[in-house]
Amino acid sequence: MHKYIQLSDDLTIHYVSSGKGRPLIFIPGWTMTVESFSKNLQALSDRFRVIAYDPRSQGRSSKLQSGNDYTQHGRDLAAFIRELKLTDVVLIGWSTGVLTAYSYFEQFGCNNVSAFVSIDMSPKPVKDTDSDWGIDLKQNVRRVQAGVTAPDHSDVVRKFASHAYLTQPADEEFVEDMVARSLCTAPHVAALLLADGNLCNYSGIAREVAARLPVLQVVNEHAAPAARNWIEANTPNAELVALGAHMMFWEFPERFNAVVSNFLEDRSDT
Repeated sequence: MHKYIQLSDDLTIHYVSSGKGRPLIFIPGWTMTVESFSKNLQALSDRFRVIAYDPRSQGRSSKLQSGNDYTQHGRDLAAFIRELKLTDVVLIGWSTGVLTAYSYFEQFGCNNVSAFVSIDMSPKPVKDTDSDWGIDLKQNVRRVQAGVTAPDHSDVVRKFASHAYLTQPADEEFVEDMVARSLCTAPHVAALLLADGNLCNYSGIAREVAARLPVLQVVNEHAAPAARNWIEANTPNAELVALGAHMMFWEFPERFNAVVSNFLEDRSDT
């Protein structure tokens, strides 16, 4: 069921919620929406209260000219949790939704969070060297950024959805659906969010979180060796699972849902 909650005079957040029990909050990535998790929410709602929301300026949430950065997204998440009166939440961020979660941790700490699931995003997205865990090297990220500053960002999203999100070539319906969702975000806002995300470095926060909470890192198979090296050196208590490509939770939902359920059962109070 689609719901809305007003967080401030100018910000109304769209969200979906089902099930009962400990709340799991799914945070979509850059310009994406709650529909990204349509193969996960119902399956996990048998054991948990499962919630997903559209961040500001994405999907059905308010389209604003200010606050389109991950520091503010972290504040919005805190307000969302507070207004819904949620306690002992599990944060599940995908892609730049992981940056929203790290921003929340940086500003509000871990006290109201019982576990963290990070889906395919390193704490520092831009690589310094080829062997680093991240999206890409600075020069390549700049080329993508330039594409987003075009009249609209549909070409960039179409390329991502066609070749990076799934292990197999994506069909036209999947690609066009991803583009349509992304275009709910204004082009200049999409560019601001991408630029801000590329400047983030939450490595220190990631180490602090993993020292205090159960952490599950679900990464795409290509990134697994670099992710494993970083995790072993920085957050050795975190659990690592490699699966599929960037949208493994969509392409392999049964396996992903089982991984999350088993992690929460084995490493936190359910």
